[in-house]
Amino acid sequence: MGWRDNYRAATFRGVPFFVESADSTHGRRQAVHEHAQRDVPYTEDLGRKAREFSVSGYLIGLEYQTQRDELIKACETAGPGVLVHPYRGEMTVECRGLGVGESSADGGMCMVKLTFLEAGEASYPSAKIDTVNAISAKGNAVTAAAEKSFVSDFLTTGFPAYVAESAATGLADLGDFMSAPGLSFGGDLQAASDFYQQAKGLASDAYSLVQQPLNMVSRITGLFGSIRSAFGSNALSMLTSLFDRSPSSYSGSTATPSRRQQATNTVALNALVRQVAIAEASKAAVVTQTTVSTPIPVVAARAATAVQTSALASNVRTTLTPTVYDSYQAAIKVREELVDRIDAESEATPDDEVYVTLSDLRTSVVQAVPNPEQDLARIVQYVPKETLPSLLVAYQIYGDAGRADEIATRNGPRHPGFLIGGNQLEVLADG
Repeated sequence: MGWRDNYRAATFRGVPFFVESADSTHGRRQAVHEHAQRDVPYTEDLGRKAREFSVSGYLIGLEYQTQRDELIKACETAGPGVLVHPYRGEMTVECRGLGVGESSADGGMCMVKLTFLEAGEASYPSAKIDTVNAISAKGNAVTAAAEKSFVSDFLTTGFPAYVAESAATGLADLGDFMSAPGLSFGGDLQAASDFYQQAKGLASDAYSLVQQPLNMVSRITGLFGSIRSAFGSNALSMLTSLFDRSPSSYSGSTATPSRRQQATNTVALNALVRQVAIAEASKAAVVTQTTVSTPIPVVAARAATAVQTSALASNVRTTLTPTVYDSYQAAIKVREELVDRIDAESEATPDDEVYVTLSDLRTSVVQAVPNPEQDLARIVQYVPKETLPSLLVAYQIYGDAGRADEIATRNGPRHPGFLIGGNQLEVLADG
């Protein structure tokens, strides 16, 4: 296969241009040590040099000025972009500079000179922060402060029956919401079944629980703590929906002491739900929790008594795996959503201890999401020059037609066989 067969029309961020020549620089970095009274120097290798690509070309035609402005905009856009190099194929680069030359002698065209540097990640010697355990510790601190604040505010004893009935209704609604049909359980089947039974129990025991605040708060936090096992990868959306459905204000009457306590109980329950939900959601953002049942060996099962077999059958273990995002931008979106909710709760809470623990949790979330150890792909813009099927676009970008469904799912075209030329697509530049 000759070089002409591999030649590609040049584009940067989907903007096409013609190429006359292309240069690149390669090599390694060295530190040369020349010592006194020594004739032969010592050369220390410092790693590979950044690859730099220079392209000289032109834009021509009646619409060259529009293409020129689009190319300028592409080069002034922050972050990495996809360069289709005529001789090297697709690569993710940063544009270091664009030179444009125009003259009246050469009307209807302009000369361009572009310089690109391979895109990389910032990586410097630094202390490693255990972000997973930090999130867990800060989340547990928020839960503990939320429990303490709830118990100090929630009270039904010594008030008319409607105060307890109102609190029981709120608790039953919470249990019914978490046991509603159609929830997207994505974790262990046994964990999902246990969660459902606990949620139903919370609703059915609501009236007796509101008479015992300590027992009530223990049941609520225990149920929330099992969401990550029951819902797996769907835990984050479940926890954020619990946060969003619990308002921080109360619109009912507060004309009498009993009505004021009724309002206090409602606000306290909603605050507990929001604070524990955001604590567990922060954990789910960095770790996905699943429950694995250990199979019973055949020999052990035959030899065991009924009691021993039951114990073996219940031998389950919880596994924790880092939460994986399909792109860097997806992780940033989750982080921003969590931070926004933490900020909203920090402004709403009157409790100093809850405020301090939420502030600490916020810091840990910003540090941990995305995980600094994960090399996540970045979403970049790609514009096909002509209408093409997703199979061909996937092959052109990745050299792998099997990623056509990924491109179609991310962009939602009317038909994956026709990705309209000139329309901007979102694609992943692999990490």
